[in-house]
Amino acid sequence: MRLLKFIAVFVLAFQLASPVAAMTGNSGKPAHYLALGDSLAAGMIENGTIGNGYADYLAEELEEEKLLASYNKGFAYPGYKTTDILADLEKNVVKPSSETGKNVKLHDEIQKADVITLSIGANDVLEYVKPNAQGQYEFDILKITAGITAMAKNFDQILTEIKEINPSADIFVMGYYNPYPYLKDHSAKLNGLVSKLDSDIQNVVAKHEAYFVKVASVLAQDVPAYLPNPLNIHPSEAGYEAIAEQFEGPVKEYIMLVPLPQVIPTPVFKDVEGEAAEYVGKAAGYGFIKGYPDGTFKPNKKLTRVHVTSILARTLQLKATKQAPYKDISKYEAATQAEIAAAFEAGLLGASSPAFRPEAPISRIEVARMLYKAHTSITKSPYVAKGETPFTDMKRYSKEDQLAATMLYELEIATGDKGSFKPESPITRAHAAKMIVNFYEKVMQ
Repeated sequence: MRLLKFIAVFVLAFQLASPVAAMTGNSGKPAHYLALGDSLAAGMIENGTIGNGYADYLAEELEEEKLLASYNKGFAYPGYKTTDILADLEKNVVKPSSETGKNVKLHDEIQKADVITLSIGANDVLEYVKPNAQGQYEFDILKITAGITAMAKNFDQILTEIKEINPSADIFVMGYYNPYPYLKDHSAKLNGLVSKLDSDIQNVVAKHEAYFVKVASVLAQDVPAYLPNPLNIHPSEAGYEAIAEQFEGPVKEYIMLVPLPQVIPTPVFKDVEGEAAEYVGKAAGYGFIKGYPDGTFKPNKKLTRVHVTSILARTLQLKATKQAPYKDISKYEAATQAEIAAAFEAGLLGASSPAFRPEAPISRIEVARMLYKAHTSITKSPYVAKGETPFTDMKRYSKEDQLAATMLYELEIATGDKGSFKPESPITRAHAAKMIVNFYEKVMQ
């Protein structure tokens, strides 16, 4: 079912802890993945060679889930600082793709990317944490503080430029970790430094509506396994795999996320007032239901089966792969026929029948059935009601119809009128606007 693409939306609130304002998502389609950064993105391991890094493990996981269209870490280089990333962006450098070996331009790869991971900044600061002639580590606090400030400014510019090249790319930024866990005498300073780095860069990341992935506590859980070489700051492949696991959940969720349609400012309809104006305005702004050229919405106009089916197809962003089986829709435009076909494929219209009856009036219970079927397809299981149906006029209807009406009530999509659902009442344009907008905002976002 094409509606299964929306499943990720329901778990975001529980799984995503990073401060994120908006991600675009990829509608469940395989994503083009670009890994940018320093030696961590390149995959340098504890013996100083290039192995499997977190980006490789993440790409491998996406490939197994059939969510990967392409993968390139060719622009990730050991020793890189934020200034190097900025220089590459300014020059639009050409480097070999790690996937194909062909030379590609950085801007082209950013433009192509649906998912970008970025690990950079540690080298900006680590140069101020170094051993002296006696082998003891020194911390130049003033230079470290200045380095973090400069690095945060560069980070802001990096994210700005990436977003200018590709506003729809979803960016995931790797946090920092203690690179010297064996220096027990300096644990407090080093952990404080990591916290400062995480805090400052997380604020920049949030500003750009990207996702910040914390890794410090994960690597600290098993230092001997994840950071086994006291003389090398890089994780082992096991450590990189642990880091990749922190990326996997949010990256996969956002790949599955359906982009929200842009709300287009609409004029106030001269024939709509009160509470209805809010829903009608949103429905028109989302592009679900249009107004009329004379500035009216005609809120009390009754809708037909073809009207509601087309509205739902647009709301759910359904696409048809074949023609509908109905014999009585040939007079409609190709776009309308495609919307009917898409709704049929998604299971919203029930069993196949030679006649669609496009001009037949549609009732509240019929719309409830369609929304119930949409919800079932999204969640992959029937809705489980919290209680009995609250509507006195639904008792003689089937269990599924009662459940459909109850679902709308419990999800606050349609709450009825003084204990009645009025199942056989026709749907007006104003009613449809409210139900569709509520379903979209409460279920699909």
